[in-house]
Amino acid sequence: AWEPRVGAFLISSLRGGQLGLVYPDGRYRRFSTDKGLITTSGMLVDTERNRVLVCNEDVGVSLHSAPGTRNRVAQVLEFNLDTGALQQTYDLSSLSRGPTLANDLTLDAQGNIYVTDSFQPQIYKIDRATRQVSILVRSARLMPADAPAAAQGTQPYLNGIVYHPDGYLIASDYTRGLLWKVTMDNTPAISEIRLPQRLKGPDGLRLKNANELVIVQSFPAEKGSMSGDVTLLASADGWASAHVAAVATPPGLDGPTGAALRDGEVWVVNSRYPKLFADVAQAESIRTFSIVKVALKRRPADRRRLPTLPE
Repeated sequence: AWEPRVGAFLISSLRGGQLGLVYPDGRYRRFSTDKGLITTSGMLVDTERNRVLVCNEDVGVSLHSAPGTRNRVAQVLEFNLDTGALQQTYDLSSLSRGPTLANDLTLDAQGNIYVTDSFQPQIYKIDRATRQVSILVRSARLMPADAPAAAQGTQPYLNGIVYHPDGYLIASDYTRGLLWKVTMDNTPAISEIRLPQRLKGPDGLRLKNANELVIVQSFPAEKGSMSGDVTLLASADGWASAHVAAVATPPGLDGPTGAALRDGEVWVVNSRYPKLFADVAQAESIRTFSIVKVALKRRPADRRRLPTLPE
């Protein structure tokens, strides 16, 4: 996430859990090393309320992983933006049984937080006024029937999430390559956003504007390695459907995850997470990471309305 007040990117960490600031000249300094951090993933900067929000979980590759917490931690941590001090812990894990993982989060205009769970078919809500946590929506549509046996920390479904200023959520399904629209008028309703084809491992989402969505994708490449791209989707019908407006494939992508917007420019963290999951014993040798500026070249739009793809 871009932090405009200090002019640096905030970075989370699968391995160490700590939060760090990376400046445009490459300098790094710690933002927070709270002892409760295990693996941190999705984050956002809420300058209006002077806080940083970050998901905390245990996927088994952290220096702080433990048998009792692996795939059982789902938290959102709130830090003071000025000092990095922990202000609040929101525990979501007690709301469901079985594996759980708070992956990504977004914020509405009132300061309410919405969080995806990669191992449960649900999206959480954290109420700004009451600080209460709840399940906003839970639906079998958000995870196939055979997923609970497979999704033991190895097969994530719900992943990235954004709040649209018109009052609904857009969330990605990493494994099936889908996008979901979740309306929140009275009773939340789920619909699949119609796409010209399935996406390839959609991870981080970032709204560029009301009609354009940046998607960071991570997918298998040749010889068992991982690659990725950054895709820009556009919609002209309130995200009932969308078409591909641009695709960028910066060289050397190896597990790109989240995107940040800095003065309208798209920047992507190249996390190299596949190497970490492939061989945790060698994780200490994986010390070089990059934040890549992405130039999205627009392509002619194909605005055909396409049917929802089959499961």
